[in-house]
Amino acid sequence: MSIGIASRRIAETPVAVIDFETTGLTPGFDRVVEVAVVRIDPGEEPRVVFDTLINPARRMAATEIHGITDSDVATAPHFKDIAGEMVAATKDCVITAYNVYFDIKFLNFEMSNIGVSHEPPYFCLMYLRPMLGLGCRCKLDEACRSHGIDFDSSHIAANDAMAAGRLFMAYVSAIQDRGINTYADLAKLKNYKFNDSFTCQPFPDPGSIGLNRTPRTVSRAGYTAAIDPVRQAITAYWDALKVVLADLEISDEEVAFVLAERQKGELKEEQIRVLHARAFASVMAQFTSDQWLDDREARKLRRLHDCLRKLGWAPGQ
Repeated sequence: MSIGIASRRIAETPVAVIDFETTGLTPGFDRVVEVAVVRIDPGEEPRVVFDTLINPARRMAATEIHGITDSDVATAPHFKDIAGEMVAATKDCVITAYNVYFDIKFLNFEMSNIGVSHEPPYFCLMYLRPMLGLGCRCKLDEACRSHGIDFDSSHIAANDAMAAGRLFMAYVSAIQDRGINTYADLAKLKNYKFNDSFTCQPFPDPGSIGLNRTPRTVSRAGYTAAIDPVRQAITAYWDALKVVLADLEISDEEVAFVLAERQKGELKEEQIRVLHARAFASVMAQFTSDQWLDDREARKLRRLHDCLRKLGWAPGQ
């Protein structure tokens, strides 16, 4: 790891926390409908530097999760219109997110879709918990509670990114206490997939990769969703499922965690079926996108199917 950001000191490297709201779980078929960037420069507090709704150029979906409708994005820019601004907001930064594997897949797809092949370095705030010995993987709101951070899960990108940014600030103390100085030091703690990205370089100035900048945004800043217990139960259960779907290495403890979340929400059987079908279809689409399904992928699909069955319903039942 002699190139990229591996040798950079964590405390001296700017970090950009990203959060996407999307029409679903599968990049390409699903699209980004909201993006926010919270930037943390060395010695400074987290701040929102970019926030906008995105017109996905397709019919809206997953409104029950994020609350965004077709009319909300009717006048919003397309991703290609704001890509330069987003790159400027993340310039020279290591990218992070809570459950970064979800967000980075959408970021890389949306950038490649407009002809930009640059892939930045990134790490995952959800996986930093077990990495640093702070606890197991869990939902963002639970991680925030454990560190005394005031946050109610909203699925409003700017709110969620800011909560994740504050969580990173709490993690910085744990990183320093453990004598972890560089990203190479961090990679030695545990062999996660995001360690491979430390050989990459951060986004440069947008003009150098052919992107123009435009100030046009449509933000949900200040928006407060009406309290809807049904939607809250659906989003809480969906977020719990996404924790499991992050790497599809599903343990019995994770199944028990998701089951407990389901029981708290008292979701109807029909709602469970929709969420489980959406999750299984997304994984199937990702595994078969290369026209090949190897033994490892087949095993993960069987494990996911077994997990969904234990949670109440799996496709084919």
